[in-house]
Amino acid sequence: MRIDIWSDVVCPWCYIGVTRFDRALASFDGEVTIRLHPFQLDPDAPIPGVPVREVYAAKFGGDVDATLERITSEGAREGLTFNWDRAIRGNTFDAHRAIAYARKSNHDRDLELRLFRAYFTDGLDISDRAVLADEGARAGLDRNKLAAYLESDDGVDEVRRELNGAYERGITGVPTFLFEDEFLIPGAVDTASFTRILEQMRALH
Repeated sequence: MRIDIWSDVVCPWCYIGVTRFDRALASFDGEVTIRLHPFQLDPDAPIPGVPVREVYAAKFGGDVDATLERITSEGAREGLTFNWDRAIRGNTFDAHRAIAYARKSNHDRDLELRLFRAYFTDGLDISDRAVLADEGARAGLDRNKLAAYLESDDGVDEVRRELNGAYERGITGVPTFLFEDEFLIPGAVDTASFTRILEQMRALH
């Protein structure tokens, strides 16, 4: 079974959704091939990043604390920690390039999860190429090779094509999960729903 996932590493619902999906996948005994695809919630986000509370305050105004508390509570139910007072919101284009690089050696999913944690929990600026190289090394990549790749123009056109491809498919929000190129699931649905979908798709194919 092929499953395509569109996400952004600064998207809290992506972190929650992917965690729920992985929990369902852990109890599924079928063969699954997963392909990650980039999506940028804010293509104009700065490098270096800025405190995320400043970004959310501008976006949500007075409701920012209530919004963040709701996300924090949802994440806690999945065992995730959101440290909003530490999080640095930066541009994710290079993060997607790093994930694309990691895909070549099947380390892309591990790197994505590490970048979620680096951003939401550890307060690291994932627009910083040194941070990306460090996290790549922790995911099993050669740090020096990844750093050289990020300093070059390699992967730039590929990521841009994939970002455009998301819009061409009509994907306007993340996370989005596509099963067998025919069943589209938008949003961070619960683990039970993912489990049911996996079983249903296996029965159909």
